[in-house]
Amino acid sequence: MVEAVEVAVPAAVHELSLLDRVDYEDAFRAGTSVQRTPEQWMRALVQGAPPWFQAPWIGMGVVVLGVRPGPLRGPDHVLGWKVLVDRDDLFVVGLDSPAGFAARLVMVTAPGQVTFATQIRVGGVRTRTPWPAIRRGHRFFAPFLLARAVDRESAVTVG
Repeated sequence: MVEAVEVAVPAAVHELSLLDRVDYEDAFRAGTSVQRTPEQWMRALVQGAPPWFQAPWIGMGVVVLGVRPGPLRGPDHVLGWKVLVDRDDLFVVGLDSPAGFAARLVMVTAPGQVTFATQIRVGGVRTRTPWPAIRRGHRFFAPFLLARAVDRESAVTVG
């Protein structure tokens, strides 16, 4: 199985200035010989996540954080997340809530590697209270889902 390791958030992500304030950010990188666009990697990670992960992930966002996801599939959305940036080297989706919470997921590709970065603006009391528990889950699932996506895409390429 591929290992996803924590790395510094790429400069390209910071240069985008996706949020007015970043309360939390991280990035995980995995090596791969598979050639995919950043959008294809994002869809493989998010839409390719196990069903047991997808439903609670969306439900938690709606109930706990107050986000309003869009369509689950389509050219402008990835599992309810709105496509914000689509470039050859990176792809960004985002969710926002009226409570001030905002999340940006960024997929950055370079030869032989794919990097999955997250930037969060926590928002007000409604979203600050559950954030520590959500953060712990995110730090487990982000590298797990990236490694899983790379493994699955590698199996498709070989198979």
